[in-house]
Amino acid sequence: MTAEVIWESNLDNRYDCKVTRNSEYSGQLKVLDTQTKESLYDEEVFLSHGAFFGPDAADIADWRDKIVKVVDGE
Repeated sequence: MTAEVIWESNLDNRYDCKVTRNSEYSGQLKVLDTQTKESLYDEEVFLSHGAFFGPDAADIADWRDKIVKVVDGE
């Protein structure tokens, strides 16, 4: 069974970023470096309103902040 993708993005044509559903109000945020095939980040994240009609803008902003910090090595 394939996990439901809530949100996905690509940063700098190098980093695949994806949130998949764990449960009604939680997901898994993962960042993969496609050049090195290294998993850079894997964290359980909150899904506001259950993300039934797509992710909340505030959730996306939080995920993007986390991703940029990981990619920048902070």
